[in-house]
Amino acid sequence: MKKLCYAVLFPLSFCSISCESGVETALISPDKLVAVSSLISPQDSVVSVYVYQGKQLGDVARSDLAVINDAKVVIEEGTKVNVLSFNPKSKSYQISNELLNVSPTKQYRLRVETKNGIVLQASCSVPKTPEAPKIKGVRNGDDYAYALGWPSQNNVSLFTFTFVLIDVIFKPQLGASSGPNLGFVVGNNLFDNDDRGSKVIENKIFNAFRAEKIALKTTLYSLDENAFKYLKTKNEAYSWGANTSGLIPNLREPRPVFSNVDGGTGIFGAYNQTTSITPIR
Repeated sequence: MKKLCYAVLFPLSFCSISCESGVETALISPDKLVAVSSLISPQDSVVSVYVYQGKQLGDVARSDLAVINDAKVVIEEGTKVNVLSFNPKSKSYQISNELLNVSPTKQYRLRVETKNGIVLQASCSVPKTPEAPKIKGVRNGDDYAYALGWPSQNNVSLFTFTFVLIDVIFKPQLGASSGPNLGFVVGNNLFDNDDRGSKVIENKIFNAFRAEKIALKTTLYSLDENAFKYLKTKNEAYSWGANTSGLIPNLREPRPVFSNVDGGTGIFGAYNQTTSITPIR
């Protein structure tokens, strides 16, 4: 199953100071700092958890050397305890979703225990399954202008989305050598449905009607609060770093990436998704 692809996808490796996690990671020495990362979803065929060991400042940053492969990793749901096994190929702890059975509205608890006695814990709740995203569009010359309607507030609170062109058949011709390409959504791509604006989310497929056949695949991801805060602060940290250089210093204070892991740092969050296909021609 394809993973959530918005500014993240696995592995979600990072070693950052925690934010609202209930643990002061600034007080943990780097050699004892452990980071975990996992986003779970009902659509996953395999659930993965990545576990990394922090390093002292000045050490060579190599993610393969930071991987912890001998921890005990379990995910609990109610009274059911599911033990994950380390997969050396993916460098993560994994379990089949047929066994874990990640389901909407259920709460899951992650527990990681390393060989040297460090214990990390986190929990998340899986959002409800969102309704299929609604797309309305019109032809504008050779382009296709469309809008994504706001999802129902009854089952989606925090969300993001992706647009992908599929089933494209295009043969370049004289005067029409440029094929279909997808415009970028301007601004933030993370939304709080409680603060929805009056305008719908608009985008455009350039040269869509130069193709013999084309369709738009829209995937809506409903996020739990942990995943939303992680992605939001991760994007802010990336933006801060991208605007910092030796020539033009960034005067804004950096913000820590959100963590909900007690005993270390990292993210254990959940999402749910649904997809719609819009034939254009």
